[in-house]
Amino acid sequence: MVSRLLRPLLLACLLGALAACTRGVPVDQTELRAAVGSEPVVLLSASWCGYCRKLRTDLKRWGVHFAEYDVEQSEAGARAFALLHGRGVPILLVGDTRSHGYVPNQVRKTLLAAGLLPANAPD
Repeated sequence: MVSRLLRPLLLACLLGALAACTRGVPVDQTELRAAVGSEPVVLLSASWCGYCRKLRTDLKRWGVHFAEYDVEQSEAGARAFALLHGRGVPILLVGDTRSHGYVPNQVRKTLLAAGLLPANAPD
């Protein structure tokens, strides 16, 4: 029998292994873009998600044009989420690059590198 102290550690290891298995799974970009269209910036979200709301607000404040798909209410969003082996929202697609979760500094760098962040975008 596994002691009560080791259970959380074993669970953490199992979850980490599962995450590692899906993180590097290749995604068919053609199929993904067939699901969500050709807009360079795409936000996959859910209506109840606070981090989705924060990222949406950031993108609007920065003046970034984006398409948004709810993964629970949109067929296209659900399809894209499945193709990406999504485990949570928000997921932001910038061209072929994707960001998982609310990581505004990473998103700004990605948008800047892609030439999609307006020069007058506030911090």
